[in-house]
Amino acid sequence: MPRRHVLYLDATQLVAWGWRAGEVTLRGRFANDAEGHAQFAEFLRQRRDSLFLLLCDLVDEAFVAENVPFVRGGDRVSLLRRKLAQHFFGTPFTCAHSLGRLRSGRRDEQMLFCALTRPAHLEPWLAALRAAEAALSGIHSVPLVSEPILERLRLTEGQTLLLGISPAGVRQSFFEGGRLRFSRLTPLSALSSNDLPRACAEEARRLHPYLLGQRLIARNTPLTVRVLVPPANMDDFALACRSNDTLQFELIDSEQAAARLGLRPPPQDMNSETLFVQALMRSTPAEQFAPSAERRFHRIWLTRFALRAAGSVALAACLLFSAHSALDSFEMRQDTLRLNDDAQRAQRARADIIRRLPPTPVPLDTLRVVHERSLQIEQRSAMPDGLMRELGAVLEQLPQVTLDKLEWRLAADLANGNNGALPPMRAELIMHAHLPEEFGAQQRRALEVVDALAGQLRARPGLDVQVLRQPFDLESGQVLRGGTRTERTDAGNAPPFSLRISRVLAP
Repeated sequence: MPRRHVLYLDATQLVAWGWRAGEVTLRGRFANDAEGHAQFAEFLRQRRDSLFLLLCDLVDEAFVAENVPFVRGGDRVSLLRRKLAQHFFGTPFTCAHSLGRLRSGRRDEQMLFCALTRPAHLEPWLAALRAAEAALSGIHSVPLVSEPILERLRLTEGQTLLLGISPAGVRQSFFEGGRLRFSRLTPLSALSSNDLPRACAEEARRLHPYLLGQRLIARNTPLTVRVLVPPANMDDFALACRSNDTLQFELIDSEQAAARLGLRPPPQDMNSETLFVQALMRSTPAEQFAPSAERRFHRIWLTRFALRAAGSVALAACLLFSAHSALDSFEMRQDTLRLNDDAQRAQRARADIIRRLPPTPVPLDTLRVVHERSLQIEQRSAMPDGLMRELGAVLEQLPQVTLDKLEWRLAADLANGNNGALPPMRAELIMHAHLPEEFGAQQRRALEVVDALAGQLRARPGLDVQVLRQPFDLESGQVLRGGTRTERTDAGNAPPFSLRISRVLAP
């Protein structure tokens, strides 16, 4: 994270405060002159990667309260910009602070328009910030950052006049319901008394008629005045700030307030400067006075930070993926080593088993080849019962076929043989049969019976059927005739035929 700095600006000097882990430390004081401006430029040059907030505690600050119609979006931006231009012509350092909506009527929004009316006082310091390309996130004022102090101290009920002493003078801020309504700064040179306790009481009494005239407070109603006082000066302020019918003074221990804000170490002097700095860092208001041009380098810093954050996220994702991949690779290497060890142990066990076997008259490789060949021969052996069952099942459906003779044999299927291996065997069953004598004169019918027998056998899985002899000679030069002398000659003969049924044996 970059270092954050608060630049506390008053009429005479600029004080640089560093903030880290809730601790506020003084970084430097720069007088409002040419030498101080040069020293401040050198201070910025050495801290190019820091973020800066400018906190102004100036006399030239104006406040205008007005009710405006409640609108949203771009209409609201245009309305507020127009109102600020009407009230504060000639200064770019303006802001609009919302005080909430009215509870009656059309429920307009109560706005407090604020401005730093003397831009020339800020220009030398802003010029140094622009020259150093410093990331200025905003310009704030002490009255607006005082609201978090009341919230932390739980003093937001009713109307409160908060008095704080700073190097610039006595700051008097009027709050109603914890929201700022008016503020002014009385410089130390303008105080009517050199005694700070008495001067604070007099400034409160002097401000009371103004608040009555502005109708910010009601008559005959005492106003609560809360003064931030160091513990060492509590007795002096108690003697000077005495309550009456119009003003009710309450003294707030500045060390206790610092503890509530988380400031460490607590301020050691009478000034409340560090309290305002801590309040700004703890809860930075959304409203600020810096125009868009003054925050250009802050936007660049935000863009650079977003890109770096995105790059860091991408890098972290890549590292996680790489770590996951490396872990997977490590696990795979471990699995590979384990499998290699298992394979080596299995080989050693096999070698040990072979070593403990009794000696054989021939080498083991030869026995293995002989065993494999014997298994092939056994698989190539077959009996005719399988083909006979297939043939018998078909002959039951054709009673006109009379079986004469069967021939069984095994033959090598050379057409499907592989180089270097025994060719598969084919089991063949040759069937010799004849048809009844009346088929001698019915040649077409006889042929149909033989074709039906061959077709039914071919329908059986794995069977190959070939007709070796037809019941009649069917040559291309002969014609089947009916009612001729040939028919009368063949009428007393039983037409014979033969089939070859084969099946390839599994290797």
